[in-house]
Amino acid sequence: MWMMGETDVGQKRKSNQDTFLTEQLSGESGLLLVCDGMGGERGGAVASGLALSAAAESLRRSVGAGMNENSIRRALECAGAAANAAVFDAASQDATLHGMGTTLVGAVVQEDSAHFLHAGDSRAYLLRDDLLTQLTVDHTVVQMLVDRGEISERDAKVHPQRHYITRAVGVGEQLRYDIFSIDLLPGDALLLCSDGLYNYLSHEDLCALAAVALRCGSAKPLIDRANENGGGDNITAVLCRTANREK
Repeated sequence: MWMMGETDVGQKRKSNQDTFLTEQLSGESGLLLVCDGMGGERGGAVASGLALSAAAESLRRSVGAGMNENSIRRALECAGAAANAAVFDAASQDATLHGMGTTLVGAVVQEDSAHFLHAGDSRAYLLRDDLLTQLTVDHTVVQMLVDRGEISERDAKVHPQRHYITRAVGVGEQLRYDIFSIDLLPGDALLLCSDGLYNYLSHEDLCALAAVALRCGSAKPLIDRANENGGGDNITAVLCRTANREK
């Protein structure tokens, strides 16, 4: 299993409130995490850092060899609760951090499966046979409007409320995450990213450049294109590839 990630402040922001992690867990599982903070220049960075650290620490303790899908999902549920509590408690104790929060998308990756934890509008994608498929569903106002049939996918890209998220880590005392699993085939790859990446690339470019990034062993092609297209937000991309198909 191969994993890597990169983050960049972008062209418009003064600070980077994205955080990411790639790590090998016990039992030969890989851990991928991306958080995109919100709540002011300080609050967003604090929230994403706290959520990332709490989720990672929880999963380090609970994920091991021989775990089945239900056990990993329970571990992800506990990690999500730990992340939410860490951010919410910090905001409750410091008035300057009130209202801060963060997105979170994470995956525990095994040889033949991947298990996801998601809240907000950071995304997870599957790249298989040169086809890129979005796995997560954005928790946003515009996605809710699309689901209701009130606006089209094209309208959603330019809607004035496209940045309004409906779920965020640490904003409330409780949070409901999306937790799901997929089967993996040899040669599959995963891309986890913040909205600063996918909002500045077409789906076709995202697919093509993810393949380039995998070949060159760096997320720089993705980051560079987002910056070339405006770089209006912090940009984070994390990639993971399972074992190659036998030739």
